Amino acid sequence: MKKSAHWAPAPNLTILTVERDETNWAVSLSGGDHAICPVCRVRSHSRHSSYRRTLRDLPAQGTPVEVRAQMTRWRCRNDRCERRIFAERIPGLAAPFARRTTRLAGIVRLFGHSAGGRPSERLMARLGMLVGHCTILREVKRSAQTDANPALVRVAGIDDWAWKKGMNYGTVIVDLERRQVVDVLPNRSAASTAEWLKRHPEIEVISRDRAGLYAEGARVGAPQARQVADRFHLLRNFREAVERQLIYPGGPVRRSSDGAPEKSHSQRVSQGAHRHFAQRAARAAQLARFAEIKVLYEAGESIIAIARALGLGRRRVERWSRFIVLPERNAIELKACTPAHFEALLSRRFTEGTKSVRLLFGEIKQQGYTGSYSHLARFIAPWKDAGRPLDFIVEAPLDPASPASSSSSACGVRPPAPRIDPTTGRHISPLTAAALCVKPRGQMTSRQLTVVDALKAGSEEFTTMRQLAMRLRGLFRGGSLEKLDEWLRDAFSCGIYSMRRFAKTLRQDKSAVQNAVTDPWSNGQTEGQINRLKTLKRSMYGRASIELLRARMLPLQEYDLHRE
Repeated sequence: MKKSAHWAPAPNLTILTVERDETNWAVSLSGGDHAICPVCRVRSHSRHSSYRRTLRDLPAQGTPVEVRAQMTRWRCRNDRCERRIFAERIPGLAAPFARRTTRLAGIVRLFGHSAGGRPSERLMARLGMLVGHCTILREVKRSAQTDANPALVRVAGIDDWAWKKGMNYGTVIVDLERRQVVDVLPNRSAASTAEWLKRHPEIEVISRDRAGLYAEGARVGAPQARQVADRFHLLRNFREAVERQLIYPGGPVRRSSDGAPEKSHSQRVSQGAHRHFAQRAARAAQLARFAEIKVLYEAGESIIAIARALGLGRRRVERWSRFIVLPERNAIELKACTPAHFEALLSRRFTEGTKSVRLLFGEIKQQGYTGSYSHLARFIAPWKDAGRPLDFIVEAPLDPASPASSSSSACGVRPPAPRIDPTTGRHISPLTAAALCVKPRGQMTSRQLTVVDALKAGSEEFTTMRQLAMRLRGLFRGGSLEKLDEWLRDAFSCGIYSMRRFAKTLRQDKSAVQNAVTDPWSNGQTEGQINRLKTLKRSMYGRASIELLRARMLPLQEYDLHRE
């Protein structure tokens, strides 16, 4: 039986001594009697000089290991080679110019990719590998630059992620077949998406949400690819359309003498008017509840009894009972960069007949407005649609017999019918009603079923929208293109403004919607990768650069641990 064997950490190396001092192990090595030129690959036996190279290796029983190699510089005797003097390479042990062995560098990249900088520094210090957090992150970013995944992408999922919500966004691209991130872009634009897609002509399918910029980027950068609209986003857009309809139920679609559809005035009111009406309606509901609380409290009822009778929280009843007048909700202080800061001046000038956005822009610019022209145009647009400022459309819809209510009816604005939860007596919010509208009965609780039945009994529009929602869900679970065309016709002709508008937008992106019905691809994996990106970004306390985010999102290659 073999009692001993000659072992070396790499070819052409010899171990001289292994010693241990107070802090670490020291392994002394020496090079061989020849070397191979890294340029021309010709063996050389002509020595030039020697030098000492110190490397960090994996620890032994928690004690750091230091490799001290006595290396040689060699002369290349090949007259045709451009390199005259070269240093001896040790590919099995360390990369050129490295301060750590290959296996330790792989562990550093593995820890940094999984845990980040400072957590990896603390963990590796406990294991006997003393590496700083800056070095760890530098190794992770370097590995992402040199070890990009060379695999071809056939099915790509594209979606955006927020650097800062509502302000700056980036783009993440995922290989849906391998379920891996391919790239992370620092911005969200059609130009950058198209440029990336042009570098990958092998892409055949692109799954995306309904954002127009990604549709345009895919059309320009990958005209050969088939675009697929994400089914989850389609259902979410439908739910938002239901919510808008419940907040502001527009009038039915009228038809002119020639049979063409004609929009009523209420259908021409923009989303800004919807939001304004919803805020006023919510305020009116609060005032009505406040009046009920004051009446019961002055009649001698206790706080707990009032809360049980009205279905409210005890703390709200206790707080409101102390008020003489219900205070307004706190609002953010308006700044000079928003047109709402100059709403009084704009409303007066608009009522006087000055409806040109450019003229109004010049007037408030002299008053100190620092915002943009487009911001002012969006602020004025609801006024133009309605014919007057929003404050004059709906003043206070508290009582159907009040002058405000009659004026709103004259302008085509009619408040939504009250929706009451039969189990609690509370008002059902449009958000809750819209969520229940698109939810199958098999996934509902008994209370939710009761609420849905009450909504269907009280509103024919809700019944129609729920039927359309269930048919749409059925289409995405194996429907046909003929049924999709039938659904679009029914939604467009059902007489509900939000459904008509939603069907119109689907027709504008009809090819992608058809592919969503027939193809199995979706953006679910992309959304999961975005959740992972958010976790990484927050774990790095918002200090992550695009290079570091990209490095940690890309998969760590297996050969990293053994790379020469």
